[in-house]
Amino acid sequence: MEQPWSAGYVVDVGYTEGFYKEQAPAALRLVAMFAGLRAVDVDRPFTYYELGCGNGYTTALLGAVHPHAQFIGVDFNPTHIGNARRLAEAAGLGNVRFVEQGFADLAAAERAEADFIAFHGVWSWINEENRRHVLEFIRQRLKPGGLVYVSYNALPGLAQVAPLQRLLLEHGKLQAGDRIERVKRSVEFATRLQKAGGLFFAASPLAGKRLETFARLDARYLAHEYYNDNWSLFYHADVARDMAEARLSYVGSGNFIDNFSQFALRPELAAIVAEIADPALAETVKDFARGTVFRRDVFIRGAAKAPRPELERSLQAMRFALARPRAACSLSEKTGAGEVTLQAEAYAPVLDALARAPMTFAELGRAPELAGFDANKLRQGLFGMAALGNVWPALPAAGEETRRMAAARFNRAVLERPEPPGGVWLASPVLGSGVPVGAVDRVLLHSRPEPEQALEYVRRVLGEPQEGAPLEERVKRFYSDVLPFLRQLGVTG
Repeated sequence: MEQPWSAGYVVDVGYTEGFYKEQAPAALRLVAMFAGLRAVDVDRPFTYYELGCGNGYTTALLGAVHPHAQFIGVDFNPTHIGNARRLAEAAGLGNVRFVEQGFADLAAAERAEADFIAFHGVWSWINEENRRHVLEFIRQRLKPGGLVYVSYNALPGLAQVAPLQRLLLEHGKLQAGDRIERVKRSVEFATRLQKAGGLFFAASPLAGKRLETFARLDARYLAHEYYNDNWSLFYHADVARDMAEARLSYVGSGNFIDNFSQFALRPELAAIVAEIADPALAETVKDFARGTVFRRDVFIRGAAKAPRPELERSLQAMRFALARPRAACSLSEKTGAGEVTLQAEAYAPVLDALARAPMTFAELGRAPELAGFDANKLRQGLFGMAALGNVWPALPAAGEETRRMAAARFNRAVLERPEPPGGVWLASPVLGSGVPVGAVDRVLLHSRPEPEQALEYVRRVLGEPQEGAPLEERVKRFYSDVLPFLRQLGVTG
């Protein structure tokens, strides 16, 4: 049932929990470094807002691995805020606060100046009035040098999907039952229309492909993603103009690989984009070249270029770690430039060195695996591995013990909850971010059976997997690859 305070936003079912690694402060700072900008020092105290925080999982996890900073999650749905506060209390997070607040009143209610402001997907789901309120909050509260992360449904990539969303929304409004029942019925209706030969789906293949995935997705996710009255798609150029009203400049993409033309675009397309002097138009043309459906934009207030020596000093001191077990790291990736395969001799040594321990750029320069690498070659190897998702920026070694204690409380609180039934993201005090942990790994981390008893224990808890690798292989991989990796990142002892 529609609530009068909802402003067309779905509030009668809770949103699914998720963690969005692009919102991590160290990741946002690295995007600024890619652009040669001076940005927030995450080693010092800072204030971070997440607007539209949902159940608060991202805010709480980031608070756990940055105990020296203040985190404020804002959402107008009281159910979400109640869930978020319970998680923060269970994890003992004294530096995290959740506020039940609409965007219209946010600037007046929240006085703390911000170093970071993040909102995931919200820009596409709220109306124009609330977007104005968000911009006003940014204008009033973001410090010079502060960073904003905004992700949104993008044009032109989702142009085909907009009519499908409208069909689902209008059909769902006319159905009886609760929200979940109405979502299921409207998806079934659209599927019948597709199978009966509706010409729209033949002319809009992306919409058809999207619809085919809905049967595998959580209905709560579908409700929030597709059934808001406000479901807006944006060209990057329009978002950049809106952000400019709050005196923000575009920095780059929170999706690291999109910041490297050699990975993001085929050479013939990169040459066309290079002809365009206007940055907002250039990014928009990239979206036409790639068919971008979702953007993760990072903006800054006051785009102060860092002098080259300062950038070099910052890079030398920056610490890095593997983002996945060494055995799971790949030198091949399907990207906007096609299938990219990087040369092992130029990139694998970076992974081999970091498999021993997280290291600063300066320490990597002295690692035996990287003998013969000069600074430029090391930078190329390191950033290339970050672009492909194998490497992630890490927090300094200083202060890690304090972060480990806070992260351990968070991870314990998450593992002791009876749900979710699948995987979760756990806090890494090394990365200052989250690490995805699959269902089998979650069960083994929580209960810690003896290795020789692990297979039967997991089988009793989860049963046999319906897809993917056999259960025996997953259990073996936990002890051989996953557990050592999680220990290295401080996720577990």
